[in-house]
Amino acid sequence: MNHTEMAEENAPATVIQVRDLWKVFGSKPERVLESEKLRSSSRQAIQKETGLVVALKDISFYVNQGELFVLMGLSGSGKSTLIRCISRLIEPTAGEILIDGENVLEYTPQQLRAMRRHRVSMVFQQYGLLPHRSVIENAAYGLTIRGVDREEAFAAARKTLDKVGLKGWEDRHPAALSGGMQQRVGIARALASDPEILLMDEPFSGLDPLIRRQMQDELIDLQNELHKTILFVTHDLDEALKLGSRIAIMKDGEIVQTGMPEDVITQPSCDYVAEFVRDVSPAKVRTAGSVMTPPEVLLYGWMGPETAAHMLRSAKRTFAFVVSIGDKYLGLITMSQLLELRNNQPTKAIRNALERGVPTAKPDAKLGELILPATSSPYPMPVVDDDGVLVGEISNDLLLTSMARCVPETTQPEDIDVSRPKGQKETQQAKTHSSGPKKEEQS
Repeated sequence: MNHTEMAEENAPATVIQVRDLWKVFGSKPERVLESEKLRSSSRQAIQKETGLVVALKDISFYVNQGELFVLMGLSGSGKSTLIRCISRLIEPTAGEILIDGENVLEYTPQQLRAMRRHRVSMVFQQYGLLPHRSVIENAAYGLTIRGVDREEAFAAARKTLDKVGLKGWEDRHPAALSGGMQQRVGIARALASDPEILLMDEPFSGLDPLIRRQMQDELIDLQNELHKTILFVTHDLDEALKLGSRIAIMKDGEIVQTGMPEDVITQPSCDYVAEFVRDVSPAKVRTAGSVMTPPEVLLYGWMGPETAAHMLRSAKRTFAFVVSIGDKYLGLITMSQLLELRNNQPTKAIRNALERGVPTAKPDAKLGELILPATSSPYPMPVVDDDGVLVGEISNDLLLTSMARCVPETTQPEDIDVSRPKGQKETQQAKTHSSGPKKEEQS
């Protein structure tokens, strides 16, 4: 098996695939699709000539299993219409919507009901709670209408209410809850049926800013635990950048750019996106893993000081990171510390003389979070993954350079490949080389 085949085999499965989707409101909408001139015209031109309103124009994108994919756009961009088309609350005019390879637009009414009850749940901005029913009755509602035994339904509802922080509120009614708590009930209701897919249509937009940030954090925690496939709609760029593993930006019923948050900020595809993200710092979206460089020298903890000092001299370095078997990070050691160990305890392994206070970073840490810890040390910051493995380093110079906005030479729209082969990379890692601190005295 070659590398490409291995990458494709390990790539996550595509759960949602939208192809060439149109939604045209008005009488005889097929007029738009049958005319090449109208198909290529703007939304405004089509409406002026035909009186028809093009809500969605030739939309294509995919969502992978376990991904939190964000549809973002201003009011009237078509994002809410799009998410409702996926659940067929709105019937598309043309195109395909595939869920696990099955075209939802070909479903019978019975298949559609089964999909909504078992595979797809939706969370709306307006919580949609039943005011005369208790919190647990609302959370269990989807299961009870499916025919699940009341005791079993309530047991599942209690678990999801606990997950969203509403343990102890089961017997209250929605009127006794704050807006944020009511939205938690809506999320618990969506999760109770254990759906494969969550469709979330601006669920936090009606909340106060502080509660909204809290709900965003809770959704991230839930996603880290449950790994659902989530399609999330928002008009708020900060929310999209915070939540999305990938983002599709919509304008006038079209997707104008799809990519990871970092791509959208640093490589806008057109003037509209560039203006939209103009005031967003790359430090909010760039991660340590996307800009780190490989450690120039690695020493192993079982080495003696003379061997380690020789390796530093050969590399013309005054310090190095020290690892154990499997490149597990142990700490940092300087030439001065090695020489002191050699002079005083020449038989001791270098792991006994490490400088352990050097701050570390996780690969997914945002660069903005690293500024304060990075400035507390004269050395590059080691990047260590969840298994404790040293995967790279970031110097202070590289950190500051990477937070500068990268504006492409041209901001003309580019063709976006929304049907890339599984496993194909979407971003390019920076290849800037780090620079260490000023050389120490070597005695």
